[in-house]
Amino acid sequence: MKILFLSPTLPYPLTDGGRIRVFNLLKQIAQNNDVSILALETQDTDKDSITIIQELGVNVHLVENDTTPPAVSINTILSSLINRQPITVTRYNISTYQQKFRELLETHTYDVVHYEMLHTAQFHVETDLPSILSLQNVDSAIWGRLQQETMNPFYKFAYWTQFRAFKRYEERLSPMFDVVTCTSDIDASVYQQYCSENRVVVIPNGVDVAHFSPETTSQVLAHLIYIGSMDWFPNEDAVTFFAEDILPLIRKSVPDVRFTIVGGNPSERVQRLANEEGIEVTGRVPEIKPYFAEATIFVVPLRIGSGTRLKILEALAMGKAVVSTSVGAEGLSLQNREEIVIADEPTAFAEEVVHLLTIPSLRKEIGENGRKRVEQDYDWRNIGKKLVGIYESVVSEK
Repeated sequence: MKILFLSPTLPYPLTDGGRIRVFNLLKQIAQNNDVSILALETQDTDKDSITIIQELGVNVHLVENDTTPPAVSINTILSSLINRQPITVTRYNISTYQQKFRELLETHTYDVVHYEMLHTAQFHVETDLPSILSLQNVDSAIWGRLQQETMNPFYKFAYWTQFRAFKRYEERLSPMFDVVTCTSDIDASVYQQYCSENRVVVIPNGVDVAHFSPETTSQVLAHLIYIGSMDWFPNEDAVTFFAEDILPLIRKSVPDVRFTIVGGNPSERVQRLANEEGIEVTGRVPEIKPYFAEATIFVVPLRIGSGTRLKILEALAMGKAVVSTSVGAEGLSLQNREEIVIADEPTAFAEEVVHLLTIPSLRKEIGENGRKRVEQDYDWRNIGKKLVGIYESVVSEK
């Protein structure tokens, strides 16, 4: 098949879950299909990264942009209000991207168009071509949780406006597509309210089980890590919550515990955490695998989010015990206390971490069970085959 894949960003380097997901899906679907990606330039390194994507067997069309990343200006905010769009969607409403998309449709022949996230769904064109909308989370749920968490009246109102804008957009756009894919049953249930049930399909997140394999020789005792983009508020909130409310409780039982925060673009709030004893903030790192290898336990203290967490799957693939909140583990079919440990309140979370730190045999057992589960259900190779099957199905129906 000839597949045109619309993405708001070029999926390299692999600095966040969205890029990791797109990169691995492209890697799988390009093995036996003719795939082209249309992406917007959002980083200064994008032109250098084109070669990496081409090595997957993907044709790359990169749309240059005046500001990298796309700026949130007064005009952007006004435009979002006028068009009743979410601000983060309006931010990617770049005319040159839309023009290039239409040019590709006019000059090339495709069998199916894949729209990644609502950022590209806004460019949906009514044609005879089958169309797939791929969603990595329910954006309205994220903004709704943000609105519930904050006590600041200004931010509460601002987050509420974005919650309403995304909900309106999700409801309006999703029925336009032949198939909508989500990363979990929880997310799919939201979109089944807007689309017929058989048009919403779960394409879960996955992990490269060959790359992320168990490695224990580098493990450091009493070392906790969290990995994520540190300019994304849910991640900032998670590490701050852990450092301020949970870590002091763990220290009462394990005084020499260390906590490492790994991820690019740490905010000032996150950087200040490095002033605390036993906390390290790395910023962007060239490779996350060594940090997984060093970790005794991978912690996921998320309170805000939607979709599923790729980093949990990567940690499990490396045989690491994971302690997560319910929100962090949402959408993943993992057995509590067998393949992962779930705790929400600070005291309970701290107790579970201490329990695993002090009982190595239990920690090892949970890590091994998690590895078996990701091998069985979350291998990108199987997930890629499922996505190709959806492409084939909508093409045959058309």
